[in-house]
Amino acid sequence: MTRPTPAPEDLIVETWEVTTPGTVYLWQYDRRDDRYKQTRLGGKTASRRLYITRDDRKYNQEQIPMENVGLDPFTNGNLRLVSSETRDENLDTRYHLTDSDLGEILELRDIEAFMDAVSDIQSELIIRRLVALAEKNGTAEQNSALRDLCEQRYPIGGTQKTVREMIEAGERIGAERI
Repeated sequence: MTRPTPAPEDLIVETWEVTTPGTVYLWQYDRRDDRYKQTRLGGKTASRRLYITRDDRKYNQEQIPMENVGLDPFTNGNLRLVSSETRDENLDTRYHLTDSDLGEILELRDIEAFMDAVSDIQSELIIRRLVALAEKNGTAEQNSALRDLCEQRYPIGGTQKTVREMIEAGERIGAERI
């Protein structure tokens, strides 16, 4: 497998950090073996930092089907961009929030201001991280509001959002439900 030579701007190395206690698996090109190898991040034993070329990051993002774009660890908040020589302007960094960023949201004691700040967050992963922090540092009113939001947006059981989106996408192109 001979890999095409990436553009110079895609050879820039980006530094990413895992924001959750979970494990993330990615593909990185190993030039010594001339193939892609799986890289493990996070968990109990793996590194929490990732050094990856912009080309390899784009390769990983291309592997995610359009209906699962919310599962992209580079944009959903699972990984946070720490540094890069030059920032990729096409990269969505809305959910690259640290625990201190989420702590600032919890400092909003007015429940309406708090809910306004939280309602802008569409990433389930970030909301779940905020819930975990609110259990330690939030008020009872914030905890209650976050639990209600999670029950409303992410109900347990039933058809999940991605399945529903796939069905609707199929119907838009003319497929029929079985």
